[in-house]
Amino acid sequence: MRKNNSLILPVLIIMGIALAFILWPLAHPGFYVSDDGEWMVIRLSAFYQSLANGQFPVRYLGRLNNSYGYPVANFLYPGFLYIGSLFHLAGLSFLDSVKVILGMSVFGAAAAIFFALRTRFTVAASCIGSLSFICSPYLLYDLYRRGSVGEVLAICAAALALLAIEKGWIWLLAPSVALLAVSHNTVAIIAGAAISFLIMTHKDRFRFIAGGMFGIGAAAFFWIPALVEKGLVRFDSIVISRPEAYFIGMENATLLGFSTIIAVAIVFSSRKKLVRRDAVMVALVVTGILMSVAVSYPVWKLPYVGQLVQFPYRFLVLSVLLGPWIVAMALERTRGWQRTLLCIVFLLIWIQGAGRELHRISFVNRSTGYYTTNEATTNVANEYMPKWVSDVPLSRPVETLEVVDGDVSFKSRTFAGENINVDIEAFTESIVQINKVYYPGWGVTIDDRLIPIHYDNALGVMRVVVPQGNHRLEASFRETPMRFGADILSVASVVGYLIWIRKLHKRT
Repeated sequence: MRKNNSLILPVLIIMGIALAFILWPLAHPGFYVSDDGEWMVIRLSAFYQSLANGQFPVRYLGRLNNSYGYPVANFLYPGFLYIGSLFHLAGLSFLDSVKVILGMSVFGAAAAIFFALRTRFTVAASCIGSLSFICSPYLLYDLYRRGSVGEVLAICAAALALLAIEKGWIWLLAPSVALLAVSHNTVAIIAGAAISFLIMTHKDRFRFIAGGMFGIGAAAFFWIPALVEKGLVRFDSIVISRPEAYFIGMENATLLGFSTIIAVAIVFSSRKKLVRRDAVMVALVVTGILMSVAVSYPVWKLPYVGQLVQFPYRFLVLSVLLGPWIVAMALERTRGWQRTLLCIVFLLIWIQGAGRELHRISFVNRSTGYYTTNEATTNVANEYMPKWVSDVPLSRPVETLEVVDGDVSFKSRTFAGENINVDIEAFTESIVQINKVYYPGWGVTIDDRLIPIHYDNALGVMRVVVPQGNHRLEASFRETPMRFGADILSVASVVGYLIWIRKLHKRT
């Protein structure tokens, strides 16, 4: 790497201008129209309500599914939900919390990529590489057309992991891996595999492997229950997408990133031999591009590939994350007027592509109540609904508690999220229905005695037998022994990581 640090300040100013250009829609009142963006605001508000009512870690969102609740947070990337809850606690609205997460993720990833590139390339080449990230068509697609908060946050986490590896900052790897694991399920698999390859080619691979393991352990509270309990929900039995319908084709070929493809072509045509690190980067980027187009269809027919990744275009995160390395490498392999021409071509591609994407944006301005009272499930095909629910409710119940059989009078009632307390006078032995979808973790007591829960009904809601007389019924959602063990593993991993880092610091 050649030192020309006098250019750092003007380069950072250029990157700041590019980021301001790309992120200005986040400052617009309201929210832009996207596939998932507003649904993520709704999920965040429901998550915060459960968190504020004492559920931790949050797994079951009682307001969603028409207030019948279901365990979506046990399976789908809770990272942005915890971060967004902190922002909301600090005074931001749920809408602004999501927009801040998106903006900070892009800014943080751009900075991490720039300083990672500086370990190998000049300031100018690192700047051009970073600009290729900021203006990446797939990043903008994720940001503004899909509104995928989780994917954008995961790209930031992966960029931080890349920075940790290239800088040799072992202390940063574990938090980055942990954040990646809880940011987005699919991106964590794809980017995690790429990070593993980079670690295995690092001279200090064993310590980085240890750091990565601490990060995986820190996220155990999420991924262990998600994997162990996957068979309890519909996920494995529902086809969410047909991969062949989501390959990148001629109509959306710009998502491949023409600047990255040009850079790959320049690198391959160059007579200079690739060092191992560069070869790994090129291989990963090319793999990401190939997996997103129809030529990879035989791979998608393999068991679990389509089910885990669902959409082939998601492999473009490799191009978004590592493409800047190839762009910077290509720039340093050209000289004189060829380098100038290449920069001009890149800039024209980025300005035209980003301008077209930003021009498409339209906004909606809704009241806060739209997000804080919305009771939809917020996912595509109810794939995280428990298997025993045969009829997904289309409307909210009239009451949280109702009498299915017998004669019961409900006296004082307290409903606080997933905590239900009620005084009951049963004139005969009766069956009371709690209009919440059952999921392991729910427990019901009558007069402090745990009683059986029956949920073999179309809605999968909880029913309990109440004996004759006056009673105190309490229902709440808590951790199961397995989930509690995963929580302990997360805590132990964080503590172990802090002790390990302290020992490493003392040795150096």
